Amino acid sequence: MSTSVSPTGGNPNTPSSSTSAFDAKLDIAKSSKTIADYMRQNGKQAITKQEVSQLANDTSGKVPSDVVEAARYMQRHPDVFTAIETHDVAGADDLSGVWNFDWAASGGLKGTPTDAIARMQDTFDYAIAKSAQITEITTASKAELDSTKQRPSN
Repeated sequence: MSTSVSPTGGNPNTPSSSTSAFDAKLDIAKSSKTIADYMRQNGKQAITKQEVSQLANDTSGKVPSDVVEAARYMQRHPDVFTAIETHDVAGADDLSGVWNFDWAASGGLKGTPTDAIARMQDTFDYAIAKSAQITEITTASKAELDSTKQRPSN
């Protein structure tokens, strides 16, 4: 006997509120290009890690959502920002020029350990989010199924 179960809560294909469709497809190159383009549009030649954090936490609505998501990507992957900013200098100083983001956008970090770790972390985070959705759906379905059964009281 098989039982068909349908979700009673949200749509399992809907991204969670903490990630957007844009964010789900971000990688080092795309986030770097987005930040570099934003820097150019705003006349900035360099940006600090603190400024990236301010972009990621923007609530004013003045920063485009794709830039906010790209900055959040950099926050989730601090080693990526460090690798980008130290591309042309030996030591980290939490300041990166637009040219460094251009380098990363053109694939400068592709195939490096930093890239591999960022991809693995993104894959792991995605799997955890999907697992949470599955748990939510199955728990709701089980509760619904249990509520339809009469249980004898002891």
